[in-house]
Amino acid sequence: MIELIVADEHSQLYDLWIDRKYRDIALCHVDFHCDMRGLLIDRQKGKARYVWQCDPFMSGLDSGSFLTHAIMNKIVSKLRWIHDDWGGRQYDDLYCVKYESDFSSLPFRLASSNKWVPLLYDELTFNDWGGSTQDEHLSIDWDGIAHVDYDGSRTRRIMTEFLAREFRPKSIFVCRSPIYSDPDNSLFTEFITALETKFETQAQYLPAKEQPQRQANILWRLYHGLEYRILVLMRKKGIF
Repeated sequence: MIELIVADEHSQLYDLWIDRKYRDIALCHVDFHCDMRGLLIDRQKGKARYVWQCDPFMSGLDSGSFLTHAIMNKIVSKLRWIHDDWGGRQYDDLYCVKYESDFSSLPFRLASSNKWVPLLYDELTFNDWGGSTQDEHLSIDWDGIAHVDYDGSRTRRIMTEFLAREFRPKSIFVCRSPIYSDPDNSLFTEFITALETKFETQAQYLPAKEQPQRQANILWRLYHGLEYRILVLMRKKGIF
Protein backbone atom coordinates (compact mmCIF):
# COMPACT_ATOMS: atom_id res chain seq x y z
CA MET A 1 0.00 0.00 0.00
CA ILE A 2 1.28 3.44 -0.93
CA GLU A 3 1.83 5.68 2.07
CA LEU A 4 -0.17 8.94 1.94
CA ILE A 5 0.84 11.63 4.44
CA VAL A 6 -0.95 14.98 4.81
CA ALA A 7 0.36 18.06 6.63
CA ASP A 8 -0.11 21.83 6.77
CA GLU A 9 3.41 22.88 5.73
CA HIS A 10 5.93 21.43 3.30
CA SER A 11 8.85 21.73 5.72
CA GLN A 12 7.28 18.90 7.72
CA LEU A 13 8.36 16.57 4.92
CA TYR A 14 11.99 17.46 5.64
CA ASP A 15 11.48 16.54 9.31
CA LEU A 16 10.03 13.21 8.20
CA TRP A 17 13.01 12.47 5.97
CA ILE A 18 15.41 13.28 8.81
CA ASP A 19 13.53 11.01 11.22
CA ARG A 20 13.64 8.17 8.68
CA LYS A 21 17.27 8.81 7.73
CA TYR A 22 16.49 8.93 4.02
CA ARG A 23 19.42 9.31 1.60
CA ASP A 24 19.71 9.81 -2.16
CA ILE A 25 15.99 9.61 -2.90
CA ALA A 26 14.26 10.59 -6.14
CA LEU A 27 11.52 13.19 -5.69
CA CYS A 28 8.73 14.45 -7.92
CA HIS A 29 7.78 17.87 -6.53
CA VAL A 30 4.40 19.30 -7.61
CA ASP A 31 4.29 22.91 -6.45
CA PHE A 32 3.54 26.45 -7.62
CA HIS A 33 6.79 27.49 -5.86
CA CYS A 34 10.21 25.89 -6.07
CA ASP A 35 10.88 25.67 -2.29
CA MET A 36 14.59 26.01 -3.11
CA ARG A 37 15.45 29.47 -1.80
CA GLY A 38 19.21 29.81 -1.41
CA LEU A 39 20.11 27.16 -4.00
CA LEU A 40 21.95 27.32 -7.33
CA ILE A 41 21.49 24.42 -9.76
CA ASP A 42 23.84 23.79 -12.66
CA ARG A 43 21.49 21.75 -14.86
CA GLN A 44 24.14 21.09 -17.50
CA LYS A 45 26.64 19.57 -15.07
CA GLY A 46 24.11 17.93 -12.73
CA LYS A 47 25.11 19.63 -9.50
CA ALA A 48 23.90 22.17 -6.93
CA ARG A 49 25.27 24.45 -4.22
CA TYR A 50 24.18 26.91 -1.55
CA VAL A 51 24.16 30.65 -2.20
CA TRP A 52 24.51 33.39 0.44
CA GLN A 53 24.62 31.10 3.48
CA CYS A 54 25.93 34.00 5.57
CA ASP A 55 22.50 35.61 5.11
CA PRO A 56 20.04 34.43 7.84
CA PHE A 57 17.10 34.79 5.45
CA MET A 58 18.70 32.68 2.74
CA SER A 59 20.08 30.02 5.07
CA GLY A 60 16.96 29.50 7.21
CA LEU A 61 15.08 26.21 6.98
CA ASP A 62 11.35 26.61 6.31
CA SER A 63 8.76 25.66 3.71
CA GLY A 64 10.39 27.99 1.18
CA SER A 65 13.81 26.34 1.47
CA PHE A 66 13.33 22.79 2.75
CA LEU A 67 14.31 21.28 -0.60
CA THR A 68 17.53 23.30 -0.61
CA HIS A 69 18.60 21.69 2.65
CA ALA A 70 17.40 18.25 1.54
CA ILE A 71 19.54 18.48 -1.60
CA MET A 72 22.63 19.88 0.12
CA ASN A 73 22.39 17.27 2.89
CA LYS A 74 22.16 14.57 0.20
CA ILE A 75 18.68 13.41 1.15
CA VAL A 76 17.40 14.21 -2.36
CA SER A 77 19.72 13.48 -5.30
CA LYS A 78 17.17 13.41 -8.13
CA LEU A 79 14.44 16.04 -8.44
CA ARG A 80 11.71 16.96 -10.90
CA TRP A 81 9.77 20.17 -10.25
CA ILE A 82 6.28 20.12 -11.78
CA HIS A 83 3.93 23.10 -12.03
CA ASP A 84 1.13 24.59 -14.12
CA ASP A 85 1.84 27.01 -16.97
CA TRP A 86 1.01 29.77 -14.53
CA GLY A 87 3.66 28.83 -12.00
CA GLY A 88 7.40 28.27 -11.92
CA ARG A 89 10.19 30.77 -11.55
CA GLN A 90 8.56 33.64 -13.46
CA TYR A 91 5.72 33.68 -10.90
CA ASP A 92 7.72 32.52 -7.88
CA ASP A 93 9.25 34.59 -5.11
CA LEU A 94 12.14 36.87 -6.09
CA TYR A 95 14.43 34.63 -4.04
CA CYS A 96 13.63 31.46 -5.96
CA VAL A 97 16.15 28.85 -7.10
CA LYS A 98 18.96 30.07 -9.37
CA TYR A 99 20.07 28.29 -12.56
CA GLU A 100 23.52 28.27 -14.14
CA SER A 101 22.24 30.47 -16.97
CA ASP A 102 21.15 33.27 -14.60
CA PHE A 103 23.13 36.49 -14.57
CA SER A 104 23.03 36.52 -10.75
CA SER A 105 24.56 33.03 -10.55
CA LEU A 106 27.94 34.10 -11.98
CA PRO A 107 29.76 34.80 -8.66
CA PHE A 108 28.77 31.39 -7.31
CA ARG A 109 29.70 29.48 -10.44
CA LEU A 110 33.19 31.00 -10.29
CA ALA A 111 33.63 30.22 -6.59
CA SER A 112 35.23 27.16 -4.99
CA SER A 113 34.20 23.87 -6.63
CA ASN A 114 34.19 21.84 -3.41
CA LYS A 115 30.82 23.28 -2.32
CA TRP A 116 28.77 21.45 -4.95
CA VAL A 117 26.72 18.25 -4.52
CA PRO A 118 25.39 15.98 -7.30
CA LEU A 119 21.81 16.58 -8.43
CA LEU A 120 19.84 15.27 -11.40
CA TYR A 121 17.20 17.91 -12.03
CA ASP A 122 14.41 18.81 -14.39
CA GLU A 123 11.56 21.36 -14.47
CA LEU A 124 8.33 20.52 -16.30
CA THR A 125 4.82 21.88 -16.72
CA PHE A 126 1.80 19.64 -16.26
CA ASN A 127 1.40 19.42 -20.04
CA ASP A 128 4.79 17.68 -20.34
CA TRP A 129 4.49 15.52 -17.23
CA GLY A 130 3.17 11.98 -17.46
CA GLY A 131 3.11 11.29 -13.72
CA SER A 132 5.69 10.23 -11.18
CA THR A 133 7.80 7.14 -11.79
CA GLN A 134 7.91 4.09 -9.54
CA ASP A 135 11.29 5.10 -8.11
CA GLU A 136 10.07 8.59 -7.14
CA HIS A 137 8.47 9.85 -3.95
CA LEU A 138 5.66 12.28 -4.81
CA SER A 139 5.50 15.61 -2.98
CA ILE A 140 2.40 17.76 -3.62
CA ASP A 141 1.82 21.30 -2.46
CA TRP A 142 -1.87 22.06 -2.77
CA ASP A 143 -1.05 25.51 -4.17
CA GLY A 144 0.42 23.77 -7.23
CA ILE A 145 -3.10 22.59 -8.04
CA ALA A 146 -5.32 25.10 -6.23
CA HIS A 147 -3.34 28.34 -5.99
CA VAL A 148 -5.15 31.11 -4.17
CA ASP A 149 -5.26 33.18 -7.40
CA TYR A 150 -6.77 30.38 -9.53
CA ASP A 151 -10.47 30.45 -10.21
CA GLY A 152 -12.55 27.39 -9.39
CA SER A 153 -12.74 26.10 -12.94
CA ARG A 154 -8.95 26.17 -13.37
CA THR A 155 -8.38 24.35 -10.08
CA ARG A 156 -11.02 21.76 -10.94
CA ARG A 157 -9.45 21.16 -14.36
CA ILE A 158 -5.93 20.72 -12.96
CA MET A 159 -7.17 18.41 -10.21
CA THR A 160 -9.15 16.27 -12.65
CA GLU A 161 -6.27 15.97 -15.10
CA PHE A 162 -3.84 15.18 -12.27
CA LEU A 163 -6.00 12.36 -10.91
CA ALA A 164 -6.59 10.95 -14.41
CA ARG A 165 -2.88 10.17 -14.90
CA GLU A 166 -1.78 6.59 -14.30
CA PHE A 167 1.25 6.36 -12.00
CA ARG A 168 2.32 4.70 -8.74
CA PRO A 169 4.94 6.60 -6.71
CA LYS A 170 6.83 5.11 -3.78
CA SER A 171 4.96 7.41 -1.38
CA ILE A 172 2.82 10.57 -1.43
CA PHE A 173 3.11 13.65 0.75
CA VAL A 174 0.53 16.45 0.46
CA CYS A 175 0.73 19.81 2.22
CA ARG A 176 -2.15 22.24 2.61
CA SER A 177 -0.13 25.52 2.46
CA PRO A 178 -3.12 27.59 3.67
CA ILE A 179 -1.49 30.96 2.93
CA TYR A 180 -1.01 30.23 -0.79
CA SER A 181 -3.90 27.88 -1.54
CA ASP A 182 -7.62 28.12 -2.23
CA PRO A 183 -9.31 28.68 1.16
CA ASP A 184 -12.08 26.17 0.33
CA ASN A 185 -11.20 23.28 2.67
CA SER A 186 -13.88 21.07 1.15
CA LEU A 187 -12.00 21.04 -2.16
CA PHE A 188 -8.79 19.96 -0.43
CA THR A 189 -10.66 17.23 1.43
CA GLU A 190 -12.15 16.06 -1.86
CA PHE A 191 -8.65 15.82 -3.36
CA ILE A 192 -7.30 13.78 -0.43
CA THR A 193 -10.30 11.44 -0.62
CA ALA A 194 -9.71 11.01 -4.35
CA LEU A 195 -6.05 10.11 -3.70
CA GLU A 196 -7.13 7.56 -1.08
CA THR A 197 -9.50 5.97 -3.61
CA LYS A 198 -7.04 6.08 -6.52
CA PHE A 199 -4.18 4.47 -4.59
CA GLU A 200 -6.31 2.31 -2.26
CA THR A 201 -4.76 3.78 0.85
CA GLN A 202 -5.62 5.75 3.98
CA ALA A 203 -4.25 9.23 4.64
CA GLN A 204 -2.15 9.87 7.74
CA TYR A 205 -2.35 13.41 9.13
CA LEU A 206 0.65 15.03 10.81
CA PRO A 207 0.06 17.48 13.67
CA ALA A 208 0.43 21.16 12.83
CA LYS A 209 3.89 22.69 13.14
CA GLU A 210 4.60 26.34 13.82
CA GLN A 211 6.77 27.96 11.16
CA PRO A 212 10.05 29.40 12.49
CA GLN A 213 10.32 33.18 12.68
CA ARG A 214 13.21 34.56 10.66
CA GLN A 215 15.63 36.59 12.76
CA ALA A 216 17.75 39.31 11.17
CA ASN A 217 19.50 42.36 12.56
CA ILE A 218 18.98 45.89 11.31
CA LEU A 219 21.85 45.71 8.83
CA TRP A 220 20.43 42.63 7.13
CA ARG A 221 16.97 44.22 7.00
CA LEU A 222 18.39 47.34 5.36
CA TYR A 223 20.35 45.21 2.91
CA HIS A 224 17.27 43.19 1.92
CA GLY A 225 15.24 46.36 1.47
CA LEU A 226 17.73 47.56 -1.14
CA GLU A 227 18.28 44.13 -2.67
CA TYR A 228 14.54 43.57 -3.07
CA ARG A 229 14.15 46.74 -5.11
CA ILE A 230 17.03 45.72 -7.36
CA LEU A 231 15.57 42.24 -7.86
CA VAL A 232 12.19 43.70 -8.77
CA LEU A 233 13.81 45.82 -11.49
CA MET A 234 15.80 42.84 -12.77
CA ARG A 235 12.74 40.59 -12.89
CA LYS A 236 10.78 43.21 -14.86
CA LYS A 237 13.57 43.06 -17.44
CA GLY A 238 13.45 39.26 -17.47
CA ILE A 239 16.82 38.98 -15.71
CA PHE A 240 17.27 36.26 -13.06
